[in-house]
Amino acid sequence: MLEYKIDVIKELERVGVNTTKAKKTGIFGQATMKKFREKDTNISLVNLNRLCCVLEMQPRDIIKYVETAEDREAIISKICETQIDNH
Repeated sequence: MLEYKIDVIKELERVGVNTTKAKKTGIFGQATMKKFREKDTNISLVNLNRLCCVLEMQPRDIIKYVETAEDREAIISKICETQIDNH
């Protein structure tokens, strides 16, 4: 599961970008700003690129991967099953 390492809204405000400015300039839409507020990491790579540009950060400074039981079951177990089936 991906999680934000930073408070995106707080960091945007630090560089002078609030919801109104984001919408007015077209940098981020209202739906994306809502995702930032709700800590929803399901954003496009285009928006991640914009976020990196605005905050002068690398993706690794903004998000991190934290393994969950759900990830292990839904993703890792399928890879293991495929490897077993192919041998």
